[in-house]
Amino acid sequence: MHTLQVFRELWYSFPMFKDIYAISYKMKRELYHRILAVVLAVIITVAMVALFTTFVLYPIRTVSVSMSPDVPAGSFELVTPLWRTPKRGDVMLVQAYSVEKKILPVRFANLLGRVLSAQQWQPFEEDAIGNVTTPFVRRVVGLPGDTIYLDKYLLYIKPKGQNHFLTEFELTQTKYNITVANPPLGWDMDLGAKGSVSEITLGDDEYFVLCDNRLESADSRVWGIVPQGAFRGKLLLVYFPFDKFRLF
Repeated sequence: MHTLQVFRELWYSFPMFKDIYAISYKMKRELYHRILAVVLAVIITVAMVALFTTFVLYPIRTVSVSMSPDVPAGSFELVTPLWRTPKRGDVMLVQAYSVEKKILPVRFANLLGRVLSAQQWQPFEEDAIGNVTTPFVRRVVGLPGDTIYLDKYLLYIKPKGQNHFLTEFELTQTKYNITVANPPLGWDMDLGAKGSVSEITLGDDEYFVLCDNRLESADSRVWGIVPQGAFRGKLLLVYFPFDKFRLF
């Protein structure tokens, strides 16, 4: 071992080999720095995109016909969680059922899963009334202070401080379409998605939401009124399929 050490010292005592060793070490160090810089840039980029798609703008997919024709089944939409106080006619993402709070590690794991997947996946299921945790896209038609009733699937509204009822279309500046069909003769309007709802007055933190497809979906006719805290964000646009592109 002593002889080998002496040989190495003699070998590297020549200037040529000293230069090669120094150059090799410098190149390796520069390579490591470049790799580290690239890795850090990728991590920062992924983190920024994940944070943006969680707290600013994220995609969702509608699988049912509940909001057709304006939000067709199978379409992809963009939602912003920055807008949680709706105006009349806004299409909002609604958490219809109260969700039980999980322990902190589970909540953190679910938050991390949603951040990394743009709100599309979480590792742990959350219990909710009716076993429903997925938020729904619904249109806000009744605002706090309104007195409302539903007749033949059309909502009539008397805003707070006014004396007369007007239809939902007369009161909103947002143009939208609803799906309504005349039920068969003798059909009970209280069956399924109710076509009629008795007159109610909404409180200070109460909203009434409906599907655009008034025949086949669940909304405030089933859940009842919803508080502002139930809103998870506002639908901004349908971006796919491209021929169904629509701004809200």
